[in-house]
Amino acid sequence: MFYDIDENDELFLLDDVVNFNIDDTPLDQDSTTAVADIHDWLYKVSFELSDIPLDRKEWLLPDVSSSRLRSPRLFEFLILLVTKPHYESYASFTDRHKGIFQIHQPEKVAELWQAVKSRQSNQKMTYDKFARAIRWYYKSNIMQKTNTRYTFQFSSETLKSCFVDENNNRTISFLT
Repeated sequence: MFYDIDENDELFLLDDVVNFNIDDTPLDQDSTTAVADIHDWLYKVSFELSDIPLDRKEWLLPDVSSSRLRSPRLFEFLILLVTKPHYESYASFTDRHKGIFQIHQPEKVAELWQAVKSRQSNQKMTYDKFARAIRWYYKSNIMQKTNTRYTFQFSSETLKSCFVDENNNRTISFLT
């Protein structure tokens, strides 16, 4: 089910998303504005209210020292997030070989991280707090700095220590 917001900021169901007609969108003659208008319209149409149901078991990783399952560290969570096909609307690789990925829905990713980590806190995890935590990984060379908003990069060492097969299967090995 897809939803949109009208000019009165009221939510309504979009019935005919598939039957998109380019003439229905207000476009300027300028091609850059037209592309931006289409992009904005597609973004609104792709907004889906129902969140992906959380299964905490799919996020658990084996702990080498205790032989038990544990919650992932933040960088491990990010690797799992970008490799799970059903979370592509949240984040995805822009250049898999370089380890560059983009977060498409920053607030939802922060909320998902809070749920996966099982943070029992009265305060909500925001994207700002989430991104600040990622920046701590720059010093330890787990992540590398990018100068683009919502875009991050795993270091080459991190990519070497984790393995994702070419079919994007869930066989990820964390060598710790």
